[in-house]
Amino acid sequence: MKSKVFFLPACRFEEFDRAILRTGIFNPFKKGDRVALKLHFGSMGHNNTIPADYMSGIISVLIQKGCFPFLTDTNVLYRDDRAETATHLEVASKNGYDRLGVPIVIAGGDRGDDYVSIKEESRYYEEFFMAREYTEIEGMIALTHFKGHGLACIGGTIKNLAMGCASRKGKFAMHASITPDIKKKKCIGCGLCGKNCPAQAISIVNEIAVIDPAKCIGCAQCVHTCPQSAIGIPWSSVTPREFQEKLAEYANCARGLFGNSFFAVNFMVNITPLCDCEPDPGKKIAPDIGVLFSRDPVAIDRACVDMVTASQGPDIPAGEEKFSRTRPGNHPHFQLDHAEKIGLGTRDYEIISL
Repeated sequence: MKSKVFFLPACRFEEFDRAILRTGIFNPFKKGDRVALKLHFGSMGHNNTIPADYMSGIISVLIQKGCFPFLTDTNVLYRDDRAETATHLEVASKNGYDRLGVPIVIAGGDRGDDYVSIKEESRYYEEFFMAREYTEIEGMIALTHFKGHGLACIGGTIKNLAMGCASRKGKFAMHASITPDIKKKKCIGCGLCGKNCPAQAISIVNEIAVIDPAKCIGCAQCVHTCPQSAIGIPWSSVTPREFQEKLAEYANCARGLFGNSFFAVNFMVNITPLCDCEPDPGKKIAPDIGVLFSRDPVAIDRACVDMVTASQGPDIPAGEEKFSRTRPGNHPHFQLDHAEKIGLGTRDYEIISL
């Protein structure tokens, strides 16, 4: 059975608030529901994110229904402006999200260690580590700026749910299959990483930090604690296919928290080859296309890939898949195929024009 994907073209963005009412996006939510508007707050260095103005109409309807909407994301795994709550809130403010009159919640705690462990069998995991706040609410609308990504190939709803809802321990589990890297030339043996390690897995040997892989729990606190940036994430310890399949499994766990009270919205504007996390996401690879709405994370991401492929890019002709160029051998269907296989959604969809 095909999933419904609603489409509003970019040339009619001024109709956004009216058009969204025709999608049924608000039907699952009832009075008293706490509804997370899950998005990426962007970067301090560029404006590649969803304009805050598009949030206002969604927020107004939810409030009229007696719901309690809030804007939210989690702190990132790596060193960045969004690695700590205080600076993450500055990013949100810089991009205008603090002017919408609803709370901004950086979920999972400042250290990313406020999480709930969810036991669930999958190909890669026996348990998932999700930011606590997302396990305590009634619903979610995932608002995603659709673009490319260096490792995931695409950054759509699946990635927004997976990486965006996981604790740092969960993020690390997706990114790496081994313990963090110690860069010996940078390490000064100060011992701060060991003092802050919750598993007591780090010791100083010959004035160099050493991680015991048998004790390491993969929380990545040491990455953020080290004042010398001497501890890194072993990005290459998983293949692009493995990473994308892990994303799909984490997204499936996150999606399962909300039952029918979930909707996805993908904005296809400023479509770049790299993620909004990057200092320079690159030049646009496709024209602004529009916005898609669906209950199905797989269908909406697949529809975005197909629409971008069909578009005429500045340097890439229509009909050519545009995201795989970022990393040859990588492909967005790694995550889409696995996501369908595990029951997150279907790749078969029908477009309904708004």
